[in-house]
Amino acid sequence: MTELIFRDDGYLRSCDARVIAADARRIRLDRTVFYPMGGGQPGDIGVLRLASGQTLTIVDTIKGESADEVIHIPSPGSPLPESGVELVAEIDWDRRYRLMRMHTCLHLLCSVVPGAVTGGQRAARFRRAGIEPRQRSDRGTPQCADR
Repeated sequence: MTELIFRDDGYLRSCDARVIAADARRIRLDRTVFYPMGGGQPGDIGVLRLASGQTLTIVDTIKGESADEVIHIPSPGSPLPESGVELVAEIDWDRRYRLMRMHTCLHLLCSVVPGAVTGGQRAARFRRAGIEPRQRSDRGTPQCADR
């Protein structure tokens, strides 16, 4: 199980952590600020900074088998830390903040555009939402909910 620090504070950029397990395809930490891919959001990227000064690049973050497991995907060929090693997990803050703003923007857009969201695409620099327009009713212009 991983302590999901990003749930308590989405603005944290780094945290101290300990390696639980590591292999060529994944690194598991006891706690993390890295948000895994899901809920319409790509996973965070960033670095793991070891006390030795070594930096490991994380190219993606995904959910593990259990609800509270986060898998940090290292760049191919990265040297791997051993279990028990203490480090600092640091996200790419500029990217995270851009994704947060775009995610909120799409929620706002969906609240004002009449229609059903039928799909979408997400990437670090853009989002696209497919919206199927509602048919106009005989009752005229739709009114805001607070009127």
